[in-house]
Amino acid sequence: MSDIPSSTRTIQKVLAAATAVAGGDLEAAILWYRNEPLPLFDCRTAESLVAEGGAADVLNLLESFQAGFVG
Repeated sequence: MSDIPSSTRTIQKVLAAATAVAGGDLEAAILWYRNEPLPLFDCRTAESLVAEGGAADVLNLLESFQAGFVG
């Protein structure tokens, strides 16, 4: 069993996906995660969504960005 809390693993997974969307730029991914209001989610940030248990929604959004969705 891992010593890393599941919440930390979830954040790492979301940041890894955001970093991929940001072309490998971890700093840009962190800025997006913490600060970018997401209109699709009532302008909440990815960070607040993850904290509320919405990591799957954020990951789905990032997957859509990877597929070319820009909204």
